[in-house]
Amino acid sequence: MRAELTELQASVSEIHGLSLARLNRYLDSLAAGGRGVPVLDGTGLQPHLAGSPAYTYIMRKSGAGRDIAGGSYDDHIVRALERLGPEPGGMDTPITPHPQTGRPWRDRFSPPAVPHEERLLRAACYILIAYLSGMRDSEVKELRDGCHFTERSTDGVVVRHKVRSQLVKGGRGAPESWVVIEPVAQAIEVLECLPHRDLLFCRPVAGRPYSTISANRMNENLNAFRAHCADIGFPVPDVDGEPWNLTTRQFRRTVAWHIAHRPYGTVAGMVQYKHLSVAMFEGYAGTSPSGFRAEVAAEEALARLADIVERYDDYKAGVRSTAPGGAWTDNEFARVQEELQDFPGRVVDERRLHAMLKTSAHTLHVGTLNDCYYQPETALCRTAGTEDRPLLNNCRPERCANSTITTRHRPAWEAARSDTERALTFVGLSDLQRTALRGHTSDIIRVIEGIDRAHS
Repeated sequence: MRAELTELQASVSEIHGLSLARLNRYLDSLAAGGRGVPVLDGTGLQPHLAGSPAYTYIMRKSGAGRDIAGGSYDDHIVRALERLGPEPGGMDTPITPHPQTGRPWRDRFSPPAVPHEERLLRAACYILIAYLSGMRDSEVKELRDGCHFTERSTDGVVVRHKVRSQLVKGGRGAPESWVVIEPVAQAIEVLECLPHRDLLFCRPVAGRPYSTISANRMNENLNAFRAHCADIGFPVPDVDGEPWNLTTRQFRRTVAWHIAHRPYGTVAGMVQYKHLSVAMFEGYAGTSPSGFRAEVAAEEALARLADIVERYDDYKAGVRSTAPGGAWTDNEFARVQEELQDFPGRVVDERRLHAMLKTSAHTLHVGTLNDCYYQPETALCRTAGTEDRPLLNNCRPERCANSTITTRHRPAWEAARSDTERALTFVGLSDLQRTALRGHTSDIIRVIEGIDRAHS
């Protein structure tokens, strides 16, 4: 789109005089391509005369002249409009098909609409970078040409995407590098193709140097993009009946919340928050100057407290764990309930309840197959109990004294049993493999039966 507009602007200077033949050739090419005569586009930005076709654009696009000619030129354009009908936009740039319909997702672009579309595209890139990097608004706006680069891990296996910018904290800037994921790199590549002057986020102003986009201006762009998403059928849900007011400060805190509260969630259906947290904590984002790790840690503490309160409520409702660690948690919850006299018909002090459960929340690690109330001295996942976090890859949820399994975990165990039984149907398994899978299936069935017995 930008390339076509640049080419058109360059070609205008080569037009001298008037040529009706060129105009007719252009109109004939529209007819041959099954297209109409360019008129107003969907945003109403195409120049026009009293509702007639966009004469200036047609004259320049065809090479017939640099300005409105009038007379027979007008007559030819009007007759072509009657014969071919109108076409919003008029530019040749192809439009990407809508994923649901297979048809172009919008009308063709017009030259005056190009800056508007680039503004929306910058906003979309800003959202990707700010949300998926954990960078502050001021740090995102310091991104410049060539800021993206890649490095291989020491073993040469993993390729890491990184960006250079200015760490802006306390009003001072210092060069720093961020470890990011591929969508951030792709957004930067798109920005480098847009008109700019060194800084990737800048505001083109006709006849003046490009200026950095202010926070207020960026907020306006973000909300214009939100409205645009609604217009094309991908609306952002309203909040309390009002459109969500996007601001630059929301992205860093939101991704910190998701990493802490929903470690198995997805971004755009594909990028795992778990993957994102590993990338963002490796390198810059894990250093103390960034402050991002501290923000995630604070959100994790709140998330664990909310989880432990929810499990305490489950205990009061009669939910019991069948794993070895269940007795410890049940005793802990019973102690809290007795001390607070938290029984039906009595209202307890919520702040006191949270304070009493906070110690247990510190050791809680929520999982898919079980919850772990981690105690290093009894953990089966490690040989030396010196760490303050479990090794999830070594977890034995049905055997470890730190493990609790309740009805909330049953669907995951059912899914594990289905996957194991499906694996047994594979042709070519060795006897040892079949024996291991059958043993694993038996372990899973015992866990499921234990859950059912505890709540029958």
